[in-house]
Amino acid sequence: MNSVLIDFAQWFRPYQTQCAMAIIATLLVLFGAEISQAIRQLIKKQHILVRTLVFVFVCAFGYGALTVWLTGLFSQWLGMISDLYLMPVILLIFIVLGLYAQKQRHI
Repeated sequence: MNSVLIDFAQWFRPYQTQCAMAIIATLLVLFGAEISQAIRQLIKKQHILVRTLVFVFVCAFGYGALTVWLTGLFSQWLGMISDLYLMPVILLIFIVLGLYAQKQRHI
């Protein structure tokens, strides 16, 4: 069993950045409403022009920069995991995210 996990992880390593991006994108989808709500609470008393500019900045640059930055960090973290444990960890992360999404009625 160990050799199968190691072989699969070695096959998977070139795709670890894409997997990290999928996990970060999933997290942003799951928590995007809460992030937007927090920002909305911070700027709710501002002029409509300021609120609009903040919205554009957060959506166009904030989420994009957050995705790129967190993907790099998470990909590095995945790179530190031993080949034996890589696939179980990734599978566990997606299962936990799926269960959380189900609990929050995202799916």
